[in-house]
Amino acid sequence: MTTVPVRPGLVPLVTTAGEDLLRGLARWDLWGRLGWLEVKRRYRRTMIGPFWSTISLGIFVGALGAVGSGLWNQKAGEYLPFLSAGMVVWIMLSTVMNEAGSLFVGGVGLFRQTRFDYSILVFACVWRNFITFLHNLLVYIVVLLIGAPHLLGWSVLLAIPGLLLLFVNEAWITLLLGMFCLRFRDVQQLVSSLIQIAMFITPIFWSPEHLPGKRQFVFVTLNPLYHLIQIVRAPLVGEVPSTTSYIAVLLIAAVGWALTYAAFVKFRKRIAYWS
Repeated sequence: MTTVPVRPGLVPLVTTAGEDLLRGLARWDLWGRLGWLEVKRRYRRTMIGPFWSTISLGIFVGALGAVGSGLWNQKAGEYLPFLSAGMVVWIMLSTVMNEAGSLFVGGVGLFRQTRFDYSILVFACVWRNFITFLHNLLVYIVVLLIGAPHLLGWSVLLAIPGLLLLFVNEAWITLLLGMFCLRFRDVQQLVSSLIQIAMFITPIFWSPEHLPGKRQFVFVTLNPLYHLIQIVRAPLVGEVPSTTSYIAVLLIAAVGWALTYAAFVKFRKRIAYWS
C-alpha cells in the first residue's frame, strides 16, 4: 500500500507557541543573519546602500524643520533635535508595523518547505529595522552636534532601556499583525492607512504643549504611539521620560503580549494553511 507524501510545511509543528517564541529568540544567529541579509538585499548594487534612507531623512528634517520652527515659533536649536529624534523613532516603529503585514506572506517559502519557528521572522523584522534606525540616528547626531550640543548629558542613557521596551512592543505588534494580515489580506491596507493618519495626530512634528485642553488628553495622553516614541525621544533631547509614559508602555506590552500569545496559541498551526 503506497502512501501519499505530505509536504513538511503543511504538517503542524509539534512545538508549542511558547517553545516557538523562546526557541526563536534563542536563535539570534539565524534571525540576526536574516535581518542583515534583508538590509543588504534592499540596497544591492547601490553605492551608498542603507545610507540612502539617512540622506532622505536628513533632507526631510531640514526642510520641515525650517518650516516647523516658524509655524510653532520655536528656535531651530530646540525644534530640530525634537523633530529628528522623533522621526528616527517613528520611522522604525511605523516601518515595523507596515512590514508586519507581509511578514508571513513573504516567508511562505521557508515554512512550507521545512519546520520553522515562526517567531524567527518576527525577531528578524525587528532587528533589521533597528539596523536602519542606527543609520538614521546619524541625522539626529549631526543636528545635535551642530545646533544643540548642550542637550548631551547622562539622561541620553535612558534611551537604552527605552529602546528595549520598544523592541518588546514591536515584537508582539509584528506577530499579531503578521497573523491577522495573513488571514485577512485587507487588514494590511487598513494598517497602512491608519499609520499615515497616526503620523499627523501623534506629537512627532509638533510638541504636546501646543495642543491645549481636552485635545491634549485625547491625542497625547491616550495615544499609545506617543508613549512608545517618548520613552526614546525624551532622553535624546535631554529630558527624562515621565512615569506616565513608562507605565503606559509597560501596560501596552503586558496587554499586547497577552492578546498576541492567546492568538498565537490558537492560530499558530493554521499559518501554513492560510498562506
